[in-house]
Amino acid sequence: MRLIDVGVEMVGTQGVSALGMRSVCRAAGLSQRFFYESFADTDALLHSVYRTALSRLEEAVAPAVAAGDLHAVFEAAARLMEADPRICRILLVEPVADARLRRYVRETIPAFAIAALGDRIAGSPDDPRVRMHFSALFGAMISLFVEWTEGNLGTDRHAFASHATAVATQLMSDISAAERD
Repeated sequence: MRLIDVGVEMVGTQGVSALGMRSVCRAAGLSQRFFYESFADTDALLHSVYRTALSRLEEAVAPAVAAGDLHAVFEAAARLMEADPRICRILLVEPVADARLRRYVRETIPAFAIAALGDRIAGSPDDPRVRMHFSALFGAMISLFVEWTEGNLGTDRHAFASHATAVATQLMSDISAAERD
């Protein structure tokens, strides 16, 4: 849908603040009436933009998740974000500053992380101790992927994925240790 495509472009290049009903309609060449026939408001469009970006990430890492290969998960995610930096901005950068996106992250990422990490972690995402470890893990991954996407960590995707795997493995072992305490 054109409105979502324009939303992905706007949020992915300019940030959430650029996402206004009029600006989206103008860029899509569509009427405001069409916008309101498609979405209740810009929050609904923002949610669709986030879901679209998350779906692209899920699709990119699905084979690695199915194989249980964490290194391949990080390598596939790095490849996607290298090819389309908008995905990084939508999923990782903008949620830091936008409360609506943080809510979407809280609603979607734990299930995604558990699928990607598999039996490497123990405990429920409802446990505050586990959420603290998840928060640390996500913070580390956000920093790594933003730096990677911006080209500040070199060009060796395999080395990047190896480092991200090592960081995640260490933080996940901390999650498992916290569960045993």
